Amino acid sequence: MVRKGTIFGAIAVFFYISHVVIGGILWESYSHLEQPISDLTASGAPDRGMLSVLTLFYGLFSILFSISAYMYLKKFAPKSSQVGMLLFLTMHSISITYNFFPQDLPGDPLTVRGVMHIVITALIIPLTIISPILVGLGMIKLEQFRQYGYYSILTGVLILIAGGIMAGLIANTIPYFGLAQRINIGALQMWMLFTSVKLFLSDETQLVKYPDTG
Repeated sequence: MVRKGTIFGAIAVFFYISHVVIGGILWESYSHLEQPISDLTASGAPDRGMLSVLTLFYGLFSILFSISAYMYLKKFAPKSSQVGMLLFLTMHSISITYNFFPQDLPGDPLTVRGVMHIVITALIIPLTIISPILVGLGMIKLEQFRQYGYYSILTGVLILIAGGIMAGLIANTIPYFGLAQRINIGALQMWMLFTSVKLFLSDETQLVKYPDTG
């Protein structure tokens, strides 16, 4: 039953992609290349109300996925993978509060909610990088998940590199921040989708419990 709950990750990714695609279509002047995704649900964004509903569903399904994945990993995976998934759950539990603290659009006065949006971002960035790396470090110890483990580690490294590129673009006022961010967030969404499907399709009867499983 716990394994079946891991499919919530794929559902969450569907809602996230939907809010980005629909938001970009409805906001005709929006630039996916130059603007951050958070602009779509920022204070004063033209379709914030509807898109916030989609991001709320994304957050809820992500939390359900993380809980299910953690409980499933506890059955057989090394503790580092379990900790990584707990951090992933923590990240989504924090990031769902974005719905209450939207970003201020560029050029608008800074608000308390806008400041909280920045604080939330600062909290979740390290969790976004560390989570897949820890999950991967544990999974490479399991023969049936070894390739997935390496993929998880590479995902964390890619997110770190893309984050550095984003910081460089901001510091040098170079456009195409949106493109760099989509590489960053896209890597995370792809990882959650792949992890969701991988765990959901895994054969519980073939799993070998790792010795340090708690």
